[in-house]
Amino acid sequence: MRECLAFDDVLLVPGYSEKRSRVGEDIDTSTNVGGIELRIPLISSPMDTVTEADMAIALGRLGGMGVIHRFASMLERIEMGNQILDAHYDSGIKVPLVLAVGVTEEEKNIARELMEHFHSNLDMISIDIANGHHILMKEMVEYIRGLDGEIPIMAGNVATESGFRFLADLGVNAVRVGIGGGSICKTRIQTGFGVPTLTSVMDCARAKKDYPNVAILADGGIKYPKDVSISLKAGADAVVLGSLFAGTKEAPGGIIYTNDGKAWKNYRGMASAAVQEDKRGGMKPGTTAEGVSQLTEYKGSLERVITDFIGGLRAGMAMVNASNLQELRSAEMIKITSAGISESHAHGTRR
Repeated sequence: MRECLAFDDVLLVPGYSEKRSRVGEDIDTSTNVGGIELRIPLISSPMDTVTEADMAIALGRLGGMGVIHRFASMLERIEMGNQILDAHYDSGIKVPLVLAVGVTEEEKNIARELMEHFHSNLDMISIDIANGHHILMKEMVEYIRGLDGEIPIMAGNVATESGFRFLADLGVNAVRVGIGGGSICKTRIQTGFGVPTLTSVMDCARAKKDYPNVAILADGGIKYPKDVSISLKAGADAVVLGSLFAGTKEAPGGIIYTNDGKAWKNYRGMASAAVQEDKRGGMKPGTTAEGVSQLTEYKGSLERVITDFIGGLRAGMAMVNASNLQELRSAEMIKITSAGISESHAHGTRR
């Protein structure tokens, strides 16, 4: 029985540095995801309480990328896509247009319509299912490749090296790596299956030498800025964030104020009973919900969250004199104990 590590089980080791400033131009956080150049390695999750047009536009302008979720109708996805294109023309900044689809026959028709409507303006199509190491994923990739052999494809999720190789061999350009690690995901508890996201990323990174142009996207379990640095060190090209973006102004849905005066926003897992009731007419007989719905604390603007997380990444890169993400990957990673985890958090005495 092998040991698998999560983000809180490890730290990166500081080293000699000549970086005089964490915000200097000699620290480059850019990355390439399936041919799309990003200034920051952050992607918003294709969830209906995380990414619609406002999120994709705001994150794109800040240098990242949003993926429009598949739990919208074809016309809604087209409308959101048009808003993203309009924002690109207005701002002069290229906001990536990435739309998610499922794997049903209906979603095949939607994928065809989306590709015909947006043509070359569609930067990437994301095939989004719970277990991407599956025959339905294979059939969907082959279907899209039959429509357009060149369009970049993001696919997932997978948790293993064999799952990554399966998708890479199909010709996808970016793989979402991580099953069951999301803050509102119950897959591991309900099924008993899953792998800590950090271990999944490290496993998939072993195969990267055979598929150098296939991006690894760490997806799930990221709670703190340090988890971004650790993901990138472990071999990810970017990270996918859900809960950390769900509480922002740009996420779908209004602000909810409770009696104690606190501000919240709704956040729900895409395998939750709430989504199935809302989008699918209820849970199918013999199935179980693998996600939950909850309120998440309102965080204000997306830019505040981005500043916090990219600030942590840049500070970490300066710790090891890394000028880019490739140099960050040369940092040493160590395993720590529960005492080390406790020590890592702010633990000063309160007065």
